[in-house]
Amino acid sequence: MYKTGETVRYWGVKTGGLTWLSSEAMIGKVIDWQREKQSYKIEGQSGTIQDVPERLIDGDCEVKSG
Repeated sequence: MYKTGETVRYWGVKTGGLTWLSSEAMIGKVIDWQREKQSYKIEGQSGTIQDVPERLIDGDCEVKSG
């Protein structure tokens, strides 16, 4: 399980009942866990909030600045 505020890498999002996969990893911060959906709310780098199934999260990643 990931903690609120943790930076993670993820490979897709769920929108309108469909799961969209990405060939490139996206990076965002965990803002909430949804137990009933087995997914996390993640704020992406663009500031958008995404619903990400737990199985599409790669785990903790270190974001390097500059």
